[in-house]
Amino acid sequence: MSFKHSLSILTSRFSITYKLLAFILIITFLFSVLMVCAIYPTLSGLRNSVNELGLSNAIKDYLREALRGEPEAQAQAYEVLSSKFDAAADAIQKNSLQINLSVVWLVLIYLLYVVFFSWGQYCVSDVINHHMNSNSKFGFSSNLAVNFKKAMRYSLLYTAITIGFMAVVALLYWLSFVTLFKIAPIVGLGSAVVIFVVALALRRALLFGWVPAMVADGLDVVEGLKKGMSLLKQRFVYAFGLYVAYYLSWFALVVGITVFTLGVGTLPAVAFSLALAQVCDLVIYYRTVGKRYYIDVLNVVDPSIKQRSL
Repeated sequence: MSFKHSLSILTSRFSITYKLLAFILIITFLFSVLMVCAIYPTLSGLRNSVNELGLSNAIKDYLREALRGEPEAQAQAYEVLSSKFDAAADAIQKNSLQINLSVVWLVLIYLLYVVFFSWGQYCVSDVINHHMNSNSKFGFSSNLAVNFKKAMRYSLLYTAITIGFMAVVALLYWLSFVTLFKIAPIVGLGSAVVIFVVALALRRALLFGWVPAMVADGLDVVEGLKKGMSLLKQRFVYAFGLYVAYYLSWFALVVGITVFTLGVGTLPAVAFSLALAQVCDLVIYYRTVGKRYYIDVLNVVDPSIKQRSL
């Protein structure tokens, strides 16, 4: 029922999907430029050092001799290639400080990207909340400005939580790789997909009430998180099951659209999925606390009357 209502609500305010897509494209472009600026000096200097070694020519010579099949010439070309690789490793070692600094910059820029990305998602929730609460329309662009401070405080804390969560997921992926993937690659690949889906669903289920408590009840960041956590006893299992099904469908949808549209429809599909997830959070929250909500212009749902459909 919650998923059906979420689809109805998003259909009623479908324009939010296009606005979120535009927001994603803009911040992705800006942060991509920042990333290029952060690593270009290092990569440019390293590329020049490697080019001076003639590594590419050594690789071509070795491949040519390997195709000819002359053992002596091939061995000689291999020795030259090995010496070039050793020299390239030395060049990388000499530039290790610049490389490490570039990696640090990339990590910081990525985290900042997550903060701004979460800002957009928060504002999507606030726009949808106005529709659900009073059937009113609140522009996405104006919402970005009005809720900037509150959304940024949420985004910073959310990003901090996400760092810890990603560390745990990375550990699980590493354990899967060193065990299952080495023994049976297909099983290992399947386990990677399962870890991905379960991890996303778990994070979403644990935090489903956070943003809705802030936008629907006007709570601040910490109070909203506490309110959301207090609802887990009532709705964790339900929310987790819903989001497992949701992310499995999302994965199939994005892969299918990417294949059939040759990548053109990937970003629109991602924007739609992100907006739908925010709506699902709100619907679960509204139904849990017993708030009435609009699913479209004419229909209002009162959870207090339909408790058995939860």
